[in-house]
Amino acid sequence: MKKWIFLLSLLYGITATHGLFTPEVHAVSQKSWEDYAVKETKKRYPLSQVLFSQKIWDQEKKDITVKQYRFTLREGMEDFAVYTTITFDSSTGEIKKVQVIPEA
Repeated sequence: MKKWIFLLSLLYGITATHGLFTPEVHAVSQKSWEDYAVKETKKRYPLSQVLFSQKIWDQEKKDITVKQYRFTLREGMEDFAVYTTITFDSSTGEIKKVQVIPEA
């Protein structure tokens, strides 16, 4: 009886552990693109502070992926928003183009 309890708890532990780590891998990859977008935005607005970030959309084609983020920035006493769009090769991850456009 003790062996069955041990085996069931071991099996449950492996299943629960696998379920916990699977979604995190995808979240880390998404976060890295967002971090890259913040870095590119900070190049254009070096004195600003990022208050809020939001992924607007992404589009994946055969060989190109495009992701767009909206950042609310604060520079001094002024708050404003910018859209940062990253275009990259889907298979290699090589960045093709980055656009940082202020919200009208």
